[in-house]
This record gives sequence, structure tokens and C-alpha cells, in this order.
Amino acid sequence: MTKKYTLQQYAAMEGGHTMNDTTEQYSFLNTLGEARMFKSKHQISKEGARTVTDHFFVSMLSLYAMSNDYKYAPVAKNYAKNTNRFGNYNRPSPSGTDMYQSLHTILKPEGLINSEADKLLLNKVNLDQRKIRMFMKQIETGKVNPGQAQAFFYKLEKDLAIQDPKLRAARRLVGDWTNLTTNQQQLAATQINKHFRLNARRSDLFPIFSKYSSESGLEINDKEKQGIGKRIARGAAAFAAGYTAGKLTGM
Repeated sequence: MTKKYTLQQYAAMEGGHTMNDTTEQYSFLNTLGEARMFKSKHQISKEGARTVTDHFFVSMLSLYAMSNDYKYAPVAKNYAKNTNRFGNYNRPSPSGTDMYQSLHTILKPEGLINSEADKLLLNKVNLDQRKIRMFMKQIETGKVNPGQAQAFFYKLEKDLAIQDPKLRAARRLVGDWTNLTTNQQQLAATQINKHFRLNARRSDLFPIFSKYSSESGLEINDKEKQGIGKRIARGAAAFAAGYTAGKLTGM
């Protein structure tokens, strides 16, 4: 009998992985490309503009981080492809990804976002569809270098008027993901997971990124996070002191 695989499993095999006899290993892909957080106008209106903009920002960060992992690169590729499959982001689509729904809402908020505070926030938001689509295409092909990622996420933070200092800190780390130490990746991944848990628990990307973080040893508790943060801060201070001393001595 010919075995049947899902589109997501084919994507995994394209990345060089051998499928097991059961689908348990890839069961977390079952919701890939099916919006869970934003299925109706009521849900979108209830969440508000700040939640929607932050969700899109965190989703992009998580997708890029996974795109740099051997096992999860095909997953990131397939999610980016599903998000881009309509050609643009101008029409509502409950069957699209939550990232697509977030982006559509930001670009076409009429009838979806109604409060005065939301309207004032969205007046500050100015997204470039072409650059977003291009970056997603680069994730599909695996051709994003750190310089491109850093520039893209810096601009995206400004364009979305992101205010949360923890999300800004995560952006600075994720943009340079392939050059980070394990401890730095742990800090970023833990912050992203925390945001998902507190603000976007129903997001279709949350269970996928959570599983990726767990399997990669990137999920840490608050105590471990504080310890890592202090070590990184001490290292940065030592580097700065050494650099300054070198400048003063002419080295």
C-alpha cells in the first residue's frame, strides 16, 4: 500500500528527514496554516490593535529563528509559503495562518479595529508589504543572511511602533540568531514563548515554536534566565572595559 503523507510531512522530507512509520513525530504540524487565534471579526476586535501588531512581530521573530534550525527549517518554509499563498494580504481568509490574519488586519483594519486607542496606534503603523513578502520568500528558500535579518527586524519594529522593551530586546537577539551563543538564544526563545503564553496562547505558531524550543534546549525558567542575563551583562562589561583600555594604550 502506498503511504500517504501530509504536505507538512513532505516539506519535512524535503529537508532531508526520514519519516517514521507513525505520524506522531510530526503531529504538532496538524494545525500548521490553520488560524487558531484570529478566526472571526469578533476575535480580532476583542484582541485590539496592540495585540495584533505584537503578535505579528513575535510570529516573524519565531519563524526566522526556526528557519535556521536543521529540523524546523522545512516547517518555517511551509508556514511562510502558506502565509504568502494568496499573493497579497488584502483580503480576509479564516483558512489562512494567524500571521496572515494579523498582517491583513493591520493593513485593512476597517470594521475590525474600532476603538480610538487602536486607531491612534494604527496611525503610527506603516508596513511595507513588498519587503515583508520578500523576506518570507527568503525564509522559504533559506537565503536570509544575518545582515538582512537585522535590517528587516529593525525596520519592522519601527514600522509596527513596537513599545514593549522585552520585545525590542528579543528583536536585537533574533536578528543575529546564527551568531548567538546558546545562552543568548535561550534568553530570546524564552521571552518569545512567554509572550505567546501571556498574549497569544491560541496562536498557531505557539505550539510549534514551543516544541522547537524544548527540543533544542532553549526553554529556561526565570531563575536560569536571570543568571544567564547577569553572566552576559558581566561579559559585555568586561569586553567594554578591555576595549576602552586598549584604546587608551594605543593597542
